[in-house]
Amino acid sequence: MGLIYLVLAAFGLGFLIFIHELGHYFVARWRGMKVEAFGIGFGKPIRTWEHKGVKWNLCWLPFGGYVKIAGMEKQGDLEPHEIKEGFFSKTPWARIQVLVAGPLVNIVFSFLAFTAIWLAGGRLKPFAEFTHRIGWVDADSKLYAQGIRPGDEIVSYDGAGFKGFNDLLYASFLDNKPGDLKGFEIDYWTETKRPFDFIIDPTQDLKGMNPKLHVLGILAPAGYLIFDKYFDGSPMAGSGIQKGDRIFWVDGQLVFSQIQMMQVINEPRALLTVQRKDKIFLSRIPRLQIRDLRISDLTKAELIDWQHEAGLSSKIDDLYFVPYNMNSSGVISSAFSYMGEDSEERIFESTPRSHFDIPLRAGDQILAVDGAPIKSTFDLMQKLQDRRVHIVVQREPTRARPLWKDADSQFDSHIDWDALQRMVFSIGTGKSIEEVGNLVLLQPVTPKPLYVFGQDPDKIAWYQDRLKDAKEQIEAIKDKELRALAEKELQDQGHQLKLGITLLDRGVIYNPPPTTLFYDVFRDTGRTLKALVTGYLNPKLLQGPIGIVQVIQYGWSVGIKEAIYWMGMISLNLGILNLLPIPMLDGGYICFSLIEVIRKKPMKSKTMERLIVPFLVVIIAFFIYVTYNDLSRLFHRFF
Repeated sequence: MGLIYLVLAAFGLGFLIFIHELGHYFVARWRGMKVEAFGIGFGKPIRTWEHKGVKWNLCWLPFGGYVKIAGMEKQGDLEPHEIKEGFFSKTPWARIQVLVAGPLVNIVFSFLAFTAIWLAGGRLKPFAEFTHRIGWVDADSKLYAQGIRPGDEIVSYDGAGFKGFNDLLYASFLDNKPGDLKGFEIDYWTETKRPFDFIIDPTQDLKGMNPKLHVLGILAPAGYLIFDKYFDGSPMAGSGIQKGDRIFWVDGQLVFSQIQMMQVINEPRALLTVQRKDKIFLSRIPRLQIRDLRISDLTKAELIDWQHEAGLSSKIDDLYFVPYNMNSSGVISSAFSYMGEDSEERIFESTPRSHFDIPLRAGDQILAVDGAPIKSTFDLMQKLQDRRVHIVVQREPTRARPLWKDADSQFDSHIDWDALQRMVFSIGTGKSIEEVGNLVLLQPVTPKPLYVFGQDPDKIAWYQDRLKDAKEQIEAIKDKELRALAEKELQDQGHQLKLGITLLDRGVIYNPPPTTLFYDVFRDTGRTLKALVTGYLNPKLLQGPIGIVQVIQYGWSVGIKEAIYWMGMISLNLGILNLLPIPMLDGGYICFSLIEVIRKKPMKSKTMERLIVPFLVVIIAFFIYVTYNDLSRLFHRFF
């Protein structure tokens, strides 16, 4: 199927070029210009015939076309305007009509394509593209420092209504001015909102961030975490999760994106069930290696005794424990100190609006660790060595896909918050509520690094080869700071705990009026050109012919409506770009015609050549450059 989509994509791009040239052809004939030849496709003709004085060529590469109008090429010593029935022999207005016809056909086609999509009911798109909810915030960003967290809502950006995270993506790549980000901090447990207002400066806040993140490096959109399938050896295999379940709550945190969920799973915390007087509650407490705690020799000797009772053979400093002194029954007496004050502040930092980051007090008794009951401190120590995760999923019969503008309102409207609280607060009490309404508490799972999954030797070899390639690429980075950052990121990824499942986002129907699609593409094309001219946009990010074909190929792989959208988008871009006042393009020849109107006499061929040749060299060089980048991306993807 991939080859079929590739052929369809190439034909699609060729069709857009073909109708462009067809526009030139019909208007040139209408204005009395002599059309010498019209090529269907490129390359050597495989069939030639003549009709109404025009030589028609069917070429062996049936992608696109060309039109040859008399006078467009120099003939002997004649000036272009001296060639009978030639392009330049006609009035400037007639020439402008011919030149505008090609781009105009592309522009009209794009509007018709968008109209066809609208009449067909719109496209199926991921919820994450249109949500206003934040799915993740970089802990090193200014937004995080201000208290903005996953689940919060963006209302507007730069004075305009917020349509989706693509607004911020374009701001990071195309805009060179600060924008005002407004929204609400949301406490889902108390169902309260508080407004926030933050100025984002793309030149400072958005540059230099990790390009692998979905948006900006400081924000990522929320998404539905819908379970699809297991990997080999997945820790989730016996959890009771079913296809279509939506993961909603993980170890004390409401989760709004996959990256946030992975962060929660890998946090050095244990979910403790604690009794304080007559009240039982859950608390996310730091789970640390004993080497990171400042303890007396007497306390360490006591921990060693508990280690022996628990039957743990590892070195005492390598074992995990919670930062509290306690008696043999798990009753807290005091908190431990840390080896460094900075680490103490960082580890005890609570997440804003989290109702589970509760420090323990003297007299509190630990009843369970990650849902597993304990009877003694050595029992506690034993259970702390393995990370167990509790997950609540939303299980509902399949509902109709919502419109993109209604998706946010349904994101949490089907959650019974009282039922969720009853369920999670039952963990570790011996009376766990496993199902209530549409919420299901899964069996606890122990996440693992990817390399210890139950993979066959071939998959292990594949993973090792990819790891070797990644190390070689990192070693080639010249900047020491970037290389060190990449090395740390690779190391963290290798040891990162995973659930071993594939998650999907929920589909929404995106069907705005065709005028909206047309305006959005037109606006983004203008912003891209402006950023490119001002030097704010790196030309490496632009797509060449190979990249354009890949985009259309992707559209065909998703569905015919998606393919039509990308053809409409590319067609509109072709129309706009061809109207730019650059020699060699239709817009350049329009400028020549306007100059002739002002000068009241035709331009000489040598003058036009002197203007065209330098731009021709630049355009060819640019074409080679973007094609090289296309090939580099393609090579990097497959090899």
